[in-house]
Amino acid sequence: MRLGKIQSLEQQVEQEQKKSYTRYNFFNKTYCVFRGATLREITRRKPNYRSESGSTYYYTKHGVYRMSNHWGRIAKCQWRLVSDFPAEIDDLRLGYADWADFRENLDPEVDAYYISVDFEIKKVSYKHKDNPDYDEVAVLRSADATRKLIKQIKNLLETHKWAKYYDYDDLDEFREEVVTRLINSNISLNELRREL
Repeated sequence: MRLGKIQSLEQQVEQEQKKSYTRYNFFNKTYCVFRGATLREITRRKPNYRSESGSTYYYTKHGVYRMSNHWGRIAKCQWRLVSDFPAEIDDLRLGYADWADFRENLDPEVDAYYISVDFEIKKVSYKHKDNPDYDEVAVLRSADATRKLIKQIKNLLETHKWAKYYDYDDLDEFREEVVTRLINSNISLNELRREL
C-alpha cells in the first residue's frame, strides 16, 4: 500500500515537472499571452536565440522576451501579444512572458480555448482553459472552432447591418446579448438567427 502511494506521488511530481516551462522547452507546443514591452527593457542585451523567421528571444531567470513581426500561430504554438505599445522598428513588437505563463498547447482537436469579449472597446480574444480567470461558463472549443467564432463575433461587434432584421431597443445591448449567447453555448450563429 505504501509503495502504491509513493508511486502515485512520483507520478504527480512527474506531471507537474512536465507542466513547468523553461528556456529549453517553452517553444514546444505551448500557448501563451505575452504582455507588450518597450525596447528599453532589452537594451544592452544580446539575443539568446534568433529563429529562421527573424524573431529574437532574450531569456531571463523568470521568463522570456520575444521580438517579432508575427504573433499568433508559431509552428505548433499559439502565442498572442497583448500590447498598447506601437511597433518601434518596422513591424517588430516586443513581448514578455513569465515561464509560469506558458500552458500546454493541446492537440488542435481538443477543446482548450474559450472566448472573452470586452464590450466597451469591442475587442474579442481567446484564452486557454488553464487561465485562472476562466469562469467555467464560456464554452471550451478547439483552436479552429474558436478562430471561426471569433471571426463571426468581430463582425457582430464591428458592423450593424446584421441587426436590421431584428426588433430591439438598444443595439449595443442586443449585440451583447447575442455575443454572450454564442460564447456561453454551442448554438451556431445561424441557429441563433433563426431563433431570434
